[in-house]
Amino acid sequence: MNMDFKSAKELLDLCEENQLPISEVMRQRECLLGETPRDAVDHRMAKAWEIMRASATQPLKKPIKSMGGLIGGEAKKLETHYNKKKNICGDVLQKAMTYAMAVLEVNASMGLIVAAPTAGSAGVVPG
Repeated sequence: MNMDFKSAKELLDLCEENQLPISEVMRQRECLLGETPRDAVDHRMAKAWEIMRASATQPLKKPIKSMGGLIGGEAKKLETHYNKKKNICGDVLQKAMTYAMAVLEVNASMGLIVAAPTAGSAGVVPG
């Protein structure tokens, strides 16, 4: 099965043609392109998910400073602000920003992250 696409529209068309959700198209695509068995792909995805979750939540429990000391604790401040019901962005965006900032802090302190899509924007996908 051809799982190639070049745009979001093509991806959605592929999903509709094959009656599959985006997640399954992407899983099958990873198996085909990487010539990797499904269970190996699932294992890598689970590991990446666990790293994303940890990097998005650990700094909320224990803030960490960057190597240079310029960054650290901002995610916790965002969470505190949210808990005081002072957010102006709405719940979903506020949580996404908080988690993204947490991943940024882990990245800046040389911690383990998933560079998704790149290390420079590491917090976007997990957030």
